[in-house]
Amino acid sequence: MLKIKRIFFFSLLPLFMVMLYGCTSTKDDPAIYSYEDTDTFDKPIFGKVMDKSISYEGIYRNPVIFIHGFLGSRLTSKINGENVWGTFSGEEALAGDSDEELKALSFPMKYGTPLREIQDNDNVSGMLTDVEMSVLGVHFKTVAYSKILDIFKSAGFVLEGKPLPEGKKYYSLFAFHYDWRQDIVVNAARFHEFVLKKRAYMQKQYKSVFGIDNYDVQFDLAAHSMGGLLARYYLRFGNQELPTDGSMPIFDWRGSKNIDKVIIIGTPNAGYLDTCLEMINGLQVSPTAEIYPPAVAGTFATYYQMMPLLYTRSVLYKDDPNGPPVDIFDPNVWIKMKWGLADPEQDSILKIILPDVKSKKERRAIAIDHLSKCLKNAKQFTDALSLYKKPPEDVLFFLFFGNALETRRTAMVDRKTGDINVTGYDTGDGVVTVGSALMDAREGRKWEPFFISPIPWTSVTPLMTAHMGLTEVETFDDDLSYILLTYTLLHVSDKKKRDILAEYGID
Repeated sequence: MLKIKRIFFFSLLPLFMVMLYGCTSTKDDPAIYSYEDTDTFDKPIFGKVMDKSISYEGIYRNPVIFIHGFLGSRLTSKINGENVWGTFSGEEALAGDSDEELKALSFPMKYGTPLREIQDNDNVSGMLTDVEMSVLGVHFKTVAYSKILDIFKSAGFVLEGKPLPEGKKYYSLFAFHYDWRQDIVVNAARFHEFVLKKRAYMQKQYKSVFGIDNYDVQFDLAAHSMGGLLARYYLRFGNQELPTDGSMPIFDWRGSKNIDKVIIIGTPNAGYLDTCLEMINGLQVSPTAEIYPPAVAGTFATYYQMMPLLYTRSVLYKDDPNGPPVDIFDPNVWIKMKWGLADPEQDSILKIILPDVKSKKERRAIAIDHLSKCLKNAKQFTDALSLYKKPPEDVLFFLFFGNALETRRTAMVDRKTGDINVTGYDTGDGVVTVGSALMDAREGRKWEPFFISPIPWTSVTPLMTAHMGLTEVETFDDDLSYILLTYTLLHVSDKKKRDILAEYGID
C-alpha cells in the first residue's frame, strides 16, 4: 500500500510543479518567479506607462525646484574670489582654519541693525552637488546633492544650465541655492523672486513650443533638511517679512499659488538638539573635520531657527528634569549660562570676527545684540511654522525621513555651571528625530493614540538611512519618481484636464 502511495505521489509531482510555478515559463521568458518567491531587489523596473511619463514634455508635467539644506551651497569671497565653503583639504583640517577663513565664514554682526538688512562679503556660487577634497595633493569628490539631481534626470527632468538632451525643448528642473547662514525668511523672499523668474521662463517656453499664452505654471518643490523649513514658510507666508512687533505674518497660503506638490526630505520641522550643542561647544561637520568655534556658528541666524521647539522638552535642567524646559529662546538664559556668543571665553574669536572693534566691552555688546536678534527672530519664525490652517486642496505634502539611527533627543543643563550634556536618544537619521521630521505634536506632551501635527501630510515614508543618505536609497529614487510623475492630474482645475479625467469616468 505504501508503495502505491509513493507511485501516486510521484506521478502527480509534475502537476504540482506546474501549479506551484504556474507563472514560470520557458528559457526565453524572463518572468521566472512564482507566487511563493521571496526575493527582494535594489532597483525598480519602470513599465511602458511610466516610460511614457518619463519621456513626456508638456504643460501637464510640473517643472521642479530643488532647495538644498544647511551647509548646502558654495560660498566664495566677493573680495578675492577665494573659497569660503565647499572645497576642503586635509592639510587645512590638521592646521585649523586661519583667522581670515574664520572671519569669512562668519556672518556679519552689526549692532542695532535688523538681521534682514545685514549684507555679507560672500557670494553664493552654486549648490554643493559634490564636496571637493584635497589630501596630501590627492584630489577627490564625495557626493552631496548630485545624487538627487540624477534622480530628477532619470525621471525625465532637465536641469537648468545643462545641455538640452535630444528631443527636449526646454529646462524643467531648477536648483535654488542660497546663503545657508542667513535668516530663512530673507531667503524665502529671494525664493519668491526665483519662482516668479522661473515661472516667466516656463510661460515663455509654453508660448514658443505649444502656442499657449500666460499658462498657469505650477511647480513641484523638493527640499532637503533646512530647505524644507524655507519651503514651508514660503507656502504659508510667501515673501512676507516677520513683523517687527513680534506678531505673526498673514497666514493665507499665498506662496502656494504657484505650487502643487511639496516633497520634504529629512527636515527638522520641530528642530534638532545638535543646533544648541554646536553653538555652545562648536560646530564639527564630520568626525575628521576641525571644530568651528561657538562664536562662528553663533553668527548663523539659521541655526537658531532650527533649535528644538520648547514643547518637545529637549533641553531640561538637571536638578528639575520634570519641571519646565530650559527656555533656549531667551537671551538671558544664554547670557547666564555663558553659551555661544555670550561666552566671555569667545572674545579671542570675536577679535577675529570683528577686527575693527578694539574694545572687549564693545565686542561683547555686538555679540549679545546679534544673539538677542537671532533668538527673537527664531522664536517668531518657529511660532509661525507651528500655526495650523487648512491648506488649499491643490497642495500636497509628502515627507521622507530616516528612522534607523539613535539620534540625540534630550540634554540636561547644570544651571550653576551652564554645562550641557546629552542624556537621551530617539530614533531618527542621526541628526533629525522622527518626531521632529513629522512635527508630531505629541512629542514631550500627553500621548494620544492618533497622529497630531500642524503639517497636513499627504503621505509619510520612513527610510532606513542617515541624514545625507536619504537621497541615496534606491526606494527613495522609485518613490520620488512616482510622486512627481503620477500626481499631476489629480488636483488641478484646468478644463482640459477635467475633460481627460471625464473620459476615464472620473469627476
